[in-house]
Amino acid sequence: MPMNQERGSLRFSERYSYYAVTDHAPDLAMQRMTLEKALRQRERLRRLQKRYPGMLLLHGTELNIAPDGSVDWPAEVLAGFDVCVASVHSHFTQSRKEMTRRFVAACENPHVHVIGHPTTRRIGRRPPVDADWETVFRAAARTGTAMEIDSFPDRSDLPTDLARLARHHGVRFSIDSDAHAVPHLANRRFGVGVAQRAWLTADDVVNTWPPERLLAFLGR
Repeated sequence: MPMNQERGSLRFSERYSYYAVTDHAPDLAMQRMTLEKALRQRERLRRLQKRYPGMLLLHGTELNIAPDGSVDWPAEVLAGFDVCVASVHSHFTQSRKEMTRRFVAACENPHVHVIGHPTTRRIGRRPPVDADWETVFRAAARTGTAMEIDSFPDRSDLPTDLARLARHHGVRFSIDSDAHAVPHLANRRFGVGVAQRAWLTADDVVNTWPPERLLAFLGR
């Protein structure tokens, strides 16, 4: 796992108990993902799991939150993934009311476990979307949907102030490297830094939990 629990605090660790693969879903067309490709990937992970039983391998997907709050695949397909992250990748200029409704709808999808890089910002390249974050975080707390802290340096998303606000509302978090290549895995230390500045503890972050507790959170 990316972090270890020690007296309720967060600290960076290189040791892993589990690893999740969450490639983009089909609506992000540039990734050229199909259900057939996703199922082949799942089978490959199952073979790897047999070779490496000491580390739990999870098959996930990063879904696209459409302007109306829907996501790529139907419920019967989503149910086959261990973890579903849902993110906004387009239509960044929706009104505050529309964007808020969009996030709330994603949180209310029973197959969505995590909202990815919630503000969608790219530092120096794209501003954050406009949403009523109090309303979004209340919905996430009510539905048990975690908010991602994306560790990639040009995202750092959620930022510290919003992570602190989300914690105030009882939201859980997932600190993710947003790795698109092996060297990117080291980014997670930046996400840990965001979490520390937001006063999060290991209990607030689902991917610091032991595998059994994480699987219970994921409904597995």
